[in-house]
Amino acid sequence: MTETRSETRLLTRRNMLAGSAGLAGAALLAGCAGSGGGSAGSGGGNALDVWDWSPAPDQWGEQQQTTFYSKTFPAQYPHMAFKYTIFGYTDMLPKLTVSWRGGSVPDVARLAIAWTPQFVNEGLTAEITPADLGVPLSNYWPQALQSVRKNGASSGPLYGIPTNNESMMLIYNKDLFKAAGLDPSHGPATWQELVSYAKTIRRKTGKYGYGMVAAQNNGNTPYRFCPMMWGYGGSIFDELSKVPAWHKVGINSAGTVTALELYDQMYNQDKSVQPSALSDQESDIDTLFAKGEVAMMIDHPNAAAQVHQLQPGLSMGADMIPAGPVRRASVFGGSNLVIKAGTPNLKSAIDFIRSYESPSNDTLLSGLGSNPANKAGFSSPAEKTRNTKLLFNDVTLKMMPYGVNVPLVPQGSQIWNQTIPSMIQNVLTKAMPPKQAAANAESQIHQIMG
Repeated sequence: MTETRSETRLLTRRNMLAGSAGLAGAALLAGCAGSGGGSAGSGGGNALDVWDWSPAPDQWGEQQQTTFYSKTFPAQYPHMAFKYTIFGYTDMLPKLTVSWRGGSVPDVARLAIAWTPQFVNEGLTAEITPADLGVPLSNYWPQALQSVRKNGASSGPLYGIPTNNESMMLIYNKDLFKAAGLDPSHGPATWQELVSYAKTIRRKTGKYGYGMVAAQNNGNTPYRFCPMMWGYGGSIFDELSKVPAWHKVGINSAGTVTALELYDQMYNQDKSVQPSALSDQESDIDTLFAKGEVAMMIDHPNAAAQVHQLQPGLSMGADMIPAGPVRRASVFGGSNLVIKAGTPNLKSAIDFIRSYESPSNDTLLSGLGSNPANKAGFSSPAEKTRNTKLLFNDVTLKMMPYGVNVPLVPQGSQIWNQTIPSMIQNVLTKAMPPKQAAANAESQIHQIMG
């Protein structure tokens, strides 16, 4: 049994795998009769086929993933015929789209939250009931469950189950704070303070105050912009309401315009962010931060841990993402397991999901870049092991209740990865003033939605 993985030189999961050639590798574990009768569950003769993506460059997370797929699950179901393929993050979505629309494999797939609505709303995923799962739904974040319901509904049947969820936080360089005369015991409390801190740091130290991610066709760009937009009351649709309907386009609002104005101020006026922001991805900011060239960045705990490994002498602090005058917000991230509708291997697929979602397995499979979706994992011995390797995870957990979902519509990935970054770039390149850029984004979203 073999499995191969592509190499990456970048620091964080999403951007590090952007543009990489797909991870190769399928492993086949063939047995005799499945646990429900037949060679692959109750449906008969095919091996259960599972697709997932690598958490690289989280090496510890890769180890947990390899152990689960090659040892833990096969040992739990020794007579189940089973195979799995691990892809690169950016390869998974296009390959799965083509395969499932063509009626082909896999039986089970792990999807990022942003991808899930495409498959759920097209009827390509099977319903999963609490009885199937064997875990109370109260163990999961409500935002996570919303992402596996049709049309992003707040209640109703589930067509997948969350595997891991996360939020980002603000990470800062304490020494640069001190050099700029800022209190290193905490980060900026508000977005306006962040803008002010960044300007002060640039003026007094010559370093860039804040690492801005503004690359086009990059999902990590809105991961950092939208919390500011939401903080000022802006939105893409109606995602800030208690029961979003995902019909009304709300991006052309005063809150969005204000956030664009602050981005413009930092980039074009104060010049308190790096000039390469228009092409920089998450991993580029991590590198600049590790070199001491950027004082503040928004990222996950694993980024702080990796910086510490590279630069153990760099003094870091972490705080919650700043609040706006309307709210504090972060992007609610994570992924979901889904079962292909109509699979003949339904019994085996449910067995797989039950194993994955057990508190220990779910926690280990979260790696160092996320957290278990099944909250029972937080009290498991596996979480104690994870906590010895993480920095500031307590801060990101404080941000989780403030998490807001990405657009839970089939066209959500296009809006998130293309429309939002293009709107920001129109402002930063001075192609459009903020009000026009917001209005242009509104028009684009209407066209995308049809």
